Amino acid sequence: MSDRTVELEAAVRAQYSLIADAQAEVTHYLAKEFEAAELVDRIIRILDGPKQREAQRLAHEALGEDFGNNA
Repeated sequence: MSDRTVELEAAVRAQYSLIADAQAEVTHYLAKEFEAAELVDRIIRILDGPKQREAQRLAHEALGEDFGNNA
């Protein structure tokens, strides 16, 4: 496998993990394990947390995008 393929696979797996986490939270909510306000908080933490930032970084690297350099 090429380096790019490995990078793309890591990025896809990271994105998939985020989606699975969010789906699990919705499932817990539907099972009435917590209220809507807590669901919103949990989803926000998933989509705006360290795991999301790492997934985004992996995607940018895999696509060869340098968003840290705006020159």
